[in-house]
Amino acid sequence: MNKRKTAACIAFFLFALCGSAWAHHPTGVSGPGHSGPLRTLSAISIEQGRIPVEVDTEFIDLDSFSDQQLLQFAAEGKNVHSANSILHSSLGIGYGVTNELSIGLRIPYVRVNNIREAHADEPEEIHIHGDSKGIGDMTLLMQYMFLKMTESRPAMAVFFGVKIPTGKTNVKDVGGERFETEFQPGSGAWDPIAGTAITKRFGSLSLDVSFLYTLSTRGAQATRLGDSFQYNAAASYRTFRSNGFSGDLILEANGEWRQKQKTAGITDENSGENVIFISPGMRLSWKQWSAYVSVGLPIVQDLKGIQNKTNTKTLFGVTVGF
Repeated sequence: MNKRKTAACIAFFLFALCGSAWAHHPTGVSGPGHSGPLRTLSAISIEQGRIPVEVDTEFIDLDSFSDQQLLQFAAEGKNVHSANSILHSSLGIGYGVTNELSIGLRIPYVRVNNIREAHADEPEEIHIHGDSKGIGDMTLLMQYMFLKMTESRPAMAVFFGVKIPTGKTNVKDVGGERFETEFQPGSGAWDPIAGTAITKRFGSLSLDVSFLYTLSTRGAQATRLGDSFQYNAAASYRTFRSNGFSGDLILEANGEWRQKQKTAGITDENSGENVIFISPGMRLSWKQWSAYVSVGLPIVQDLKGIQNKTNTKTLFGVTVGF
């Protein structure tokens, strides 16, 4: 009971700060007896009174441009950025208000490594900006499971939330210049979120499909980063369960469409995308603890304009339930 009260106090304290929610998946929804996805949202809500707490990190390895490539782009009259990688770590807390209704928050930390740029008006110079890092925007998300799963039908849920502009928007580069909003840890915008998920279980096998839309609004430096639509599907299989231990194998298809960004009404032609990743992963659990890892491999990268492609997206984390 003391642990539960402590976790509840932490959750309410974070809500008082502004609130946030899971970025990849609802924390701890799979439960001790069932398999479940990692990046895909599940329709199964957190059990009433349960408080799962999660720490995760995602490392995105980018196919960065060489200095020679950037200079060539500049010679062609194009302004192009490049970065080596993105590190996204976060703390997530969920709470089961009822067996059908749950809420969650997520607090991210973002780091974009080795940002460089070439300008068309300075075609012989590479601008080294360095790293951008700091606390990102919190997200608050509510899940309502309006249809419970039975032997003949799946569970269905809806999600509503908002991304709250609590992240840093004034980070400066090595030369003392403010990074553009796309490289800032925070966006400075209030972005509404809505989505839905479907889950069906067949013994040890769980099938999940989810859709999540984020409406981008005007934020820092008069920038709209662009709406995004995430579409995901997952198959999770419980391979064993013995003496409190269990293991899951997980295969997901994770897609995201993102609109081009605009700054002061001017569209950035080197933005916008539609990408799909195949993400094999696994989870090992012991009692209320679980650890997981997932590696996203690109199969579709339809990038608008000139942008860095993604080599891999590696997600790993730990969850504990109270």
